[in-house]
Amino acid sequence: MSANSLETLIKLGTPFVNPFYKAVVGILYLETIIMQDLDKYLADYKLTYQQFNILRILRGQYPKGVKLSLLKDRMLHKQSDVSRLVNRLVKMGLVDKQDDPLNRRRLNIKLSEEGLILINAIEINNDQFKSLTNSLSEAEIEKLNLLFDKMLQTKL
Repeated sequence: MSANSLETLIKLGTPFVNPFYKAVVGILYLETIIMQDLDKYLADYKLTYQQFNILRILRGQYPKGVKLSLLKDRMLHKQSDVSRLVNRLVKMGLVDKQDDPLNRRRLNIKLSEEGLILINAIEINNDQFKSLTNSLSEAEIEKLNLLFDKMLQTKL
């Protein structure tokens, strides 16, 4: 075990049972660190990661509004309470919520002008946002993305 190995970081006394299990634990460990870094970065904008994700989705649809179901569908963390998140973003003035004129039980949700300015101001190309990926070259990042795509093929 090297000094910076996953086994050392998680204080594992014996080697992993197999490399597949080590890979899964490694991904989970990295996800925790990346999410902590991302939450810290987004705190400067007074946003949580889930709120940022909604703003990011809405920017992709701007200037159109979307239904709540589209947001639920596209959220990366499916367990998020999207209705509550949208309500908080409305109170912050970042999102507008209106009744759908064709079906009053449906909502039309879209970025406000203030929300668009904020989401466009969040710099995703700086070192703070990149977090742990800074230690990889661009070629390594491309390879990592290819591996992610390969792993995700089973979910498509």
